[in-house]
Amino acid sequence: MESERFSPFVLYIERISKNIKRVADIKMEPYGLRSPHVLCILQLAKSDGGLSSTALADACGVDKAFVSRITSELMTKNYIMKDENARGKYKTKLVLTEKGQEINQVIVGILEECFKQVDANITAKKLDIFYDVLCRIDGGIANLLKQN
Repeated sequence: MESERFSPFVLYIERISKNIKRVADIKMEPYGLRSPHVLCILQLAKSDGGLSSTALADACGVDKAFVSRITSELMTKNYIMKDENARGKYKTKLVLTEKGQEINQVIVGILEECFKQVDANITAKKLDIFYDVLCRIDGGIANLLKQN
């Protein structure tokens, strides 16, 4: 029965998401950061030359108002800054500061430690399959939204 898959799927996804955020909040508390800050820092670290607020919101899967609040907090803490070379209010890119690059390395270390523990009993092949399937589910749901 297809309908029997819905509840456990949503339950597991929601529980995993909440627990990842809780772990991030606990691990980042000594640095004055929370899980939304972590996501923004990671996305900026992956970018080549920074991201606009709109691009950062898209990369994080949140709205621009949320990004505005989080980036304001990160700027106050001197983890990110506006790219001094960018011109125009809406084309300004946000980039990591030196302090932001340092905290990104801390975050990456924490993530590696966490995933090492979580992945301990899962083979690399199974993880590859899992992420492939998860990506396909995400794409299928995105396609459903486009149709409606």
